[in-house]
Amino acid sequence: MEHVLSYSKSYEEGADDGPHEMSPNYYYNALKYPCPPNLSIWWNIGSMLFLVLGAQLLTGILLSTSYTADEALASVSLEYVMRDSNYGWAVRSLHMGGASMFFALIYTHVARGVYFGVYLKNPHVWYSGLSLYVLSMGVGFLGYVLPWGVMSYWGLTVITNMMTVIPGGARALDWFQGGFVISDVTLKRVFILHFLLPFVILGLSLTHVLLLHMNGSSNPLGLDETEFSVPFHPYYSIKDLAGFALLLAALVGITFTFASLTADPLQWQPVNKMKTPSVIKPEWYFLYAYAILRSIPHKAGGVSTMFAAIVGVAVFPMISGREKFQSMKVCPPARFVFLLWVANFTFLTVIGAQEPAGGWVLAGQFGTFFHLSALVMIPMIKEEWEWHLYQGARLSESCYPTKF
Repeated sequence: MEHVLSYSKSYEEGADDGPHEMSPNYYYNALKYPCPPNLSIWWNIGSMLFLVLGAQLLTGILLSTSYTADEALASVSLEYVMRDSNYGWAVRSLHMGGASMFFALIYTHVARGVYFGVYLKNPHVWYSGLSLYVLSMGVGFLGYVLPWGVMSYWGLTVITNMMTVIPGGARALDWFQGGFVISDVTLKRVFILHFLLPFVILGLSLTHVLLLHMNGSSNPLGLDETEFSVPFHPYYSIKDLAGFALLLAALVGITFTFASLTADPLQWQPVNKMKTPSVIKPEWYFLYAYAILRSIPHKAGGVSTMFAAIVGVAVFPMISGREKFQSMKVCPPARFVFLLWVANFTFLTVIGAQEPAGGWVLAGQFGTFFHLSALVMIPMIKEEWEWHLYQGARLSESCYPTKF
């Protein structure tokens, strides 16, 4: 305990008289920057995302050496990877499983940020993280197109046609496709973007971490703990290594056991441009957005609502007040709405995999309404609860003043 207190004091004073004293420049050291002493396992998700991103970059580079961006040869090149290339099946399975793991960690990371109110302390980190999520969705969708199966082609057709709802979108669509229809040129551009954008994500991730280090991490209590901190190493580097071990075990288990668990069987069938499948759906991590898109009968309205649902978490720093407690631990009503919001996210994911008919459409509309409403309700409930909490405390103090 004395070591922790001395570390915090020396860091705050910026002393640099001796070799063991902290200086302000030491704050940017990746191993020694000050962290709150009560971070839980939910703060390990960020480092896990970096590990999965590195694995995706490595496996993606290896797969790109054998992939051919051609309508007639794309599936053939993937067959070569899976059947003839040395350990190609393991590399591709790791890449596929890593994509699902990456988005599962992203959703957990966002949910943790909402629950503990990290957007109140670091709004710039929150916005940079949202940019990373949107870019990751784009890269994930482009990767889903590359196998060039039935779902790849029709999924690309559905998503690219959303561009026509914006002014000049039809011309932009023709430019992206390289013509009036999806062709070899389109597939080549998809492959190039899928190869380059992950490096943009890597650079933005480093910016995300730099912004985090500038203001410091939040904590489960949501309190200001700048006067009481511990260095990242060895207190949290060891925890990250333990998290890495668990993550690698899960990733290897998915790769060697359930590599194609989330893949639609139609994804392995050759493209038939003359026959539309009865149900067109993306991978599981996009199903909630797809359900929202299909819930609105108007094309432009559906696209706008889906976009609002994806980037809606950006409103949290805008409509939040100056709460003394960032976390929902002290606000049971907001915690209840948060749990319903998470359950509704799962509900929308299930709806997105169903045929858009009958009660599923109505259920999707209800889930969409609640998803968007919760984005506004959660910060407002937190602020209202804290106002009543402190207002009651002030009233009690005025009615029963303390006497000394």
